[in-house]
Amino acid sequence: MPETRRSFAYPTHHLLGVVDDPAAAAGAASALTGAGFAPAEVTLLRGSEGADRLDGLGEVGGWWRRMVRGFQYMTMDQMPDFRTYEAAIRDGRVVVAVRVSDRPRMLTARNALVAAGGHFINYFGRLSTEEFTRWRGPELPLPDYLRR
Repeated sequence: MPETRRSFAYPTHHLLGVVDDPAAAAGAASALTGAGFAPAEVTLLRGSEGADRLDGLGEVGGWWRRMVRGFQYMTMDQMPDFRTYEAAIRDGRVVVAVRVSDRPRMLTARNALVAAGGHFINYFGRLSTEEFTRWRGPELPLPDYLRR
């Protein structure tokens, strides 16, 4: 499965979910491609490289990314989720990101992530976000103001 190295400035038209078991995340990716998603539409974010691609506070991307993230935190209610996804990756979990823009395919992707044990599943649309499942399991080391 090809993975691009681009950062996620904002995951417009992406469904993101945390899968605790890396093997289950790979199974979810296989299920997604089996359901008709192109390999380029499915990204597994794992390890320090995956966490750096999310770069929730702009610490990796330099001063420009920090400015962009600061603006996003003030204007977008789901931006704290980036820190949760990043912390989950640094904790050894995998974030599965699926690029999808229509609802039926988005629900198919959601179902595949749920079947793989996914949680903290959110869809980031163009004008809105949708939360499907909350965080499950031990809390991550995040400041209280980032918890929902």
